[in-house]
Amino acid sequence: MVDINLVTRCKTGDLSAFEELYETCSTKALRTAFSIVNRYDLAEDVIQETFYECFRDIHKLSSPEAFGVWFYRILVRTSWRMLSSERKFSHEELAVYESRVKDPHDCFKEIESNELINAINRLSLPMRTTVILHYYNDLPVKDIARIMNCFQGTVKSRLYSSRKKLAKELKRQSTGILESEYVERGCSFEE
Repeated sequence: MVDINLVTRCKTGDLSAFEELYETCSTKALRTAFSIVNRYDLAEDVIQETFYECFRDIHKLSSPEAFGVWFYRILVRTSWRMLSSERKFSHEELAVYESRVKDPHDCFKEIESNELINAINRLSLPMRTTVILHYYNDLPVKDIARIMNCFQGTVKSRLYSSRKKLAKELKRQSTGILESEYVERGCSFEE
């Protein structure tokens, strides 16, 4: 993921190295945060807080090789914490904010609003996070377990359950789409 020499330079307090680290990690981190919290403005806040904590505490990182797991642990915990505190966020405040933002999804042109993304968003937060870390960030089960502070078996179980739920949801959605097209054509199921 990240060059170990770059992380080592960051640990010594090299600001140009930290800027390079930010440039290297920020886009994928922002997309990961957005996938977890489902709001662009909140994802930006998560990234800002994640990189602040990273800058503040990188000198405590015992091994530069562990940077990826350490960074994603901060990202996931920050996402969950901010998402939890946002439940108290006023919907009226959100409407005012969204009216000022032209298109909050400009940065995510590759992410289409399709059935799979909608189905992933309906998973529980731990399951959704596990799926995002494994399939989007290509992290192995071992690293996800360290990031989420759980057993590898728990990660495997979440991935298995998520795949089953996603398959069921996608099958239901595709059946619903076919049924609605059938009805739109003036046909009925009793024929």
